[in-house]
Amino acid sequence: MPKIELAIDFGSSFITIYQRGVGLVLHEPALAITAKVNERYEIREAGYRATSMLSQSLGGARVVSPIKEGSVVDIEMCVMLMSYFFKKIVPSSIIKPNISAIVLISSALINSDRKAIEKVMLKCGVKELLLVESPLALMSYTGSIGGLFVDIGSGKTEIATVTNHGIISGCAVNIAGDAFNNAIVDYIADHYDVKIGDYTVEKLKIDALSLFENDTNVSYVAGRALYDGSPKNAKVKASELYSAVAPLVDDLVDVIRSVLGTTSPELSGEILRKGIFIAGGSSQIPGIKEYIARKLVLPVTPLEDVENAVAIGGAQFFSDKQYLSDLLGIRVD
Repeated sequence: MPKIELAIDFGSSFITIYQRGVGLVLHEPALAITAKVNERYEIREAGYRATSMLSQSLGGARVVSPIKEGSVVDIEMCVMLMSYFFKKIVPSSIIKPNISAIVLISSALINSDRKAIEKVMLKCGVKELLLVESPLALMSYTGSIGGLFVDIGSGKTEIATVTNHGIISGCAVNIAGDAFNNAIVDYIADHYDVKIGDYTVEKLKIDALSLFENDTNVSYVAGRALYDGSPKNAKVKASELYSAVAPLVDDLVDVIRSVLGTTSPELSGEILRKGIFIAGGSSQIPGIKEYIARKLVLPVTPLEDVENAVAIGGAQFFSDKQYLSDLLGIRVD
């Protein structure tokens, strides 16, 4: 029976899958558009194809995001979504392959959240399954002997100090891409009386948000006037987006500082030499690395592939089970 080994970064906004011996095989939004067929919902589109339809009229279809902040909120829909993705990467054959998966998860998940992810993966046909906290995969990716890792995703930011003996301290906070979006939506509503949608704010964040205080760019957004519901435009300066988001990044810096305060002197020396390792899709916001470095008076080292580093690092565990055993403190066969 053929064996397929997958490292799956189970993120809030994206699912990233790295296949051992092949490479990166999937990086798609964790989003689906479903329609009711014969009293059952079926996926019409998922991933990037679903995202491209968000600005269109969906008729009777609905948008489904079965993962929130790294947790499964709809098991049935999550099974449908992951099965859809698996069909894209697992070849069809009479003999079903034996799928072995290392699923990279938030270290903050409680036992019921972990069981929900296990249930989803088993229902999707995974035969051998191991859940591993994502900061461990980031250390594997860097090849470091230890450090502080900050993974700024969509729903959460994961902050952890890690050594060869595993995660020493850390936490996950809801200060990440979604919180930045909400702050921008609220700012534009408060200052321009315009309500903008999810697609518009995400595009605005990607195109215009900057943590450089002297950014002079200007963007135009369209939405709905709050006072009468009519279409309305707003001209938004980059400095205004900065004002909306900077307080959240300040809160994030305070959390990082708190985790640093629990770090041993030896690991502190390692962090001083190599800097804080930063990853995650939201770490690509222009100026955010420099902003954090300036506030903490510490170097910030972005990983080479910030969006896929967790999956790539997780895949390396397949070839070094002893290293993974040492990190987890359990025997991994």
